[in-house]
Amino acid sequence: MAIISMVLGIAGALCGILGMLTMLGALPTFIPLEEAIGPYVATTAFWWGLAGLMLLGSIAISVTQRRTPYD
Repeated sequence: MAIISMVLGIAGALCGILGMLTMLGALPTFIPLEEAIGPYVATTAFWWGLAGLMLLGSIAISVTQRRTPYD
């Protein structure tokens, strides 16, 4: 379970970094919502939302791990 938590945490951090790079314009956008709010905003919101979900999943898994009193 610790490995799953670590993988989700790292993936969440990478999604957050991808969102920042998209926001700065270093990465191309892939969500075509130009008429609504703009492609950069939509793609950045997607990456940050995915990062938030993965980081929350990582926290939930790490909190619910069973521990013995002798750990």
